[in-house]
Amino acid sequence: MDQNESLKKNKNRDAIIKIARQVFNKYGYDKTRMDHIAKAVGKGKSSIYYYFKSKEQIFQAVVLKEAIAFRRNMIDSINSNENPADKIKTYIITRMNTIKVYNNFHSALKNTRLRHIDFVRRLNIFYDNEEIRLFHNILEEGVEKNYFSITNLDMAAVAIIMAVKGIEDYILRTENPALFTNRIDGLLRIILHGIVRDKNDL
Repeated sequence: MDQNESLKKNKNRDAIIKIARQVFNKYGYDKTRMDHIAKAVGKGKSSIYYYFKSKEQIFQAVVLKEAIAFRRNMIDSINSNENPADKIKTYIITRMNTIKVYNNFHSALKNTRLRHIDFVRRLNIFYDNEEIRLFHNILEEGVEKNYFSITNLDMAAVAIIMAVKGIEDYILRTENPALFTNRIDGLLRIILHGIVRDKNDL
């Protein structure tokens, strides 16, 4: 395959991924058929199969594209702050505001019915480890700068992630992201400081 032909193939492949993303958003993975994708692209199914062997392979390409964009947003949000506590706050707000934008990626992480797909299972493991590493680094920076007092960084990172995911599920169920944004400072105070009063205050 010469360079021009390879570029054309990649361009067509990207176009299919872009349109398939909208189709998966509309129908969800389980209800999406190759017919839906082919019709939306304006090609026959045989043309789609030239670029992708299955619906699962297309979904994987869509999810990976969204995952890369989502991660880039998260990293940019963290790097926009110097204060480690602000990094956590900005990360959480950005995550809440963008999670629905990358709906297929979110479904791959949240929809347990998709766990039978090998790449979805591997993505969940990778993303969990990546998020622990990311929060570990923020907390470690906070300890070094004397913002935080933490003895077990990994445990603290896991605890914060679990809290954030729980809040995220609640916000998505209420379908009111503004509710979270309005209460972020109070919620973050609980996450970072807990609910037990300092002995000096008693």
